[in-house]
Amino acid sequence: MSTNPVKKYSLNEYFEIEKNSDVRYEYSYGQIFAMVGSSRNHSRIAGAIYSSLYTQLLNGTCESFIGDTRTRVNDNLYYYPDVVVACSPSFQRINGVDNLLNPILIVEVLSNSTARFDQDAKFRDYQQIDSFMYYLLVSQYEVNATLFIKDDNVWASQIYADLNDVIDLPAINCSLLMRDIYLKVEFE
Repeated sequence: MSTNPVKKYSLNEYFEIEKNSDVRYEYSYGQIFAMVGSSRNHSRIAGAIYSSLYTQLLNGTCESFIGDTRTRVNDNLYYYPDVVVACSPSFQRINGVDNLLNPILIVEVLSNSTARFDQDAKFRDYQQIDSFMYYLLVSQYEVNATLFIKDDNVWASQIYADLNDVIDLPAINCSLLMRDIYLKVEFE
């Protein structure tokens, strides 16, 4: 019985690939994973969250970023959150490629193929980031969002399942209206 060995990439190889490719890749302990395209609902939800945060953060030191902002978890993990907010954003530049170091809010829009990973392993990974305080998981299949909040190094969660709900993010002085998040989203 033979097995195909998994190709391992050095960090320098990964950043060289990233710099020269139109495809985005996440990096996990030597393996790279291509980011697949997103559905219309996914794009609408991520865009609505980004737009709302962008507008609310215009005059402060915090800034929101969408999809293409690689976030460093540690020297062996680099992810692309759907939306991310950092206050006084700090970036690491490797081989001409920027990596966000200090996210406070990370948003992932859940898909059937990534939901379990986003809810479990990726959340555990993100918890290695000192500045990380809010994790928002948003369904694209129903009105449902879960906000995880770190307080004194303990994570608690709140579920939002009504279009009239408001997600408060006091550390960045923002709020998200579920009605706005799901505007124009069409459920099957």
